[in-house]
Amino acid sequence: MRSAPYSLAALREYRRRKEQGKATPPLTLADIPPDTPIEEGIVLGCWNGQAFVSWERWLASQPAEAFRVSPEEDHARAR
Repeated sequence: MRSAPYSLAALREYRRRKEQGKATPPLTLADIPPDTPIEEGIVLGCWNGQAFVSWERWLASQPAEAFRVSPEEDHARAR
């Protein structure tokens, strides 16, 4: 995915892949084991595929490309 995970472009890409039969279903709480480890002392936990970690640690583990915003979605700069 070349756009932010919660963007219109990502939604369009998901729908396109779903129509082609290539989309992976979104992760639900039922997919996470109940005995999953969680980092101590965090306020906001983010799932990294193995454990719940702090938002800062999760953000640092993501590729920079995932947070680029397309010109169509950068509404603030368009004004």
